[in-house]
Amino acid sequence: MTRKQWGLLTLSLLLLTIGGIIGTVVLIDPFEIYHQATAFIPPITNGTQNYANAGIAKSYEYDSVIIGSSMTENFRPSQMDSLLGGRFVKLCINGGSPYNHRQMMELAFRTHDVTRVFYGLDVEALTYFYTTPKCEMPEYLYDDDLFNDTAYWFNHSVLARYIPQCLKTLGQSDPDQRDTMYMWGDLYEYGKEAALRYVTITGETVEQGDLPEVPELSQQSGLNVYSNLLPFIEAHPDTEFIVFFPPYSLVQWVDFYQQGTMIYHLEQKEAVIRILLGYDNVKIYDFQAELDWVTALDNYIDAWHYGPWINDAIVERVAAGENRITDWAQARENDEVICRYVEYIEACGAWPDDISALDAGE
Repeated sequence: MTRKQWGLLTLSLLLLTIGGIIGTVVLIDPFEIYHQATAFIPPITNGTQNYANAGIAKSYEYDSVIIGSSMTENFRPSQMDSLLGGRFVKLCINGGSPYNHRQMMELAFRTHDVTRVFYGLDVEALTYFYTTPKCEMPEYLYDDDLFNDTAYWFNHSVLARYIPQCLKTLGQSDPDQRDTMYMWGDLYEYGKEAALRYVTITGETVEQGDLPEVPELSQQSGLNVYSNLLPFIEAHPDTEFIVFFPPYSLVQWVDFYQQGTMIYHLEQKEAVIRILLGYDNVKIYDFQAELDWVTALDNYIDAWHYGPWINDAIVERVAAGENRITDWAQARENDEVICRYVEYIEACGAWPDDISALDAGE
């Protein structure tokens, strides 16, 4: 064999290997970037969420999306289909910032005709810098540039871990995966001890100020709202945006109080509501003073996170039109309830044995 023949053979084998790798990844496509999986169970887990969401947004059949943090991961799209109409998929980002949520909405609107967005708005997330993803995303999977997909085709984890994992489930399917993806509800213990694990009720008075007569957005909150949410609401007037404020336990509001940020967060919530009420395609729901939920610590794995039965109840309430805010003064009433309960808890110096004894109307 001549040197030239050897070079041509080597080059041919190299190109064949490269082509084989690319073909294998594109054909199996563990993260469903090019087509939805039909012959195996895709590796959709909390650990692969930022990768799996790209494929879900691009390749799944849907007209409605669930956007938000871990507060939205326990929703069941099938229940939402039934009670709200449409076909839902989860595009949640655990611990994500408003910028991360913007990334998910951009991809969904670019690839589908989205008729409904179910958005869980976390008040603390408004403090994140408006152009910073709290969770780094694999941008090459979210754009339409085929050439930078090389980072997917030659990804060591894709080749050595996820493709073999897919092949192990070859011929299998999981019809419930649209519901169960990202769910964590059965992985943790619930109750008072869990809810208070990271929060110590000090009983000390912390200067908060008062809720202003007219709430105003801070600069940071405003940048998040005007850059990461309103552009979608304004560009898609025929899309219904259902924005809800998740029901953190009252322990979390005590923690905000002790950090001196409770009034700030409540004011920002009210200011956002004032703005959103100006849009006909937005419906707002506030569950943060739903006392049957937020005072019952058996619903929580920590100060923030509630069990999936609360997610189910939220959907039922939205379908029934309950807890809807049509005037920001309603949110003020809810926030005043939160403030009274927090003051009561702090006065006790510990979580009360019978918190329901407090009459919020006093």
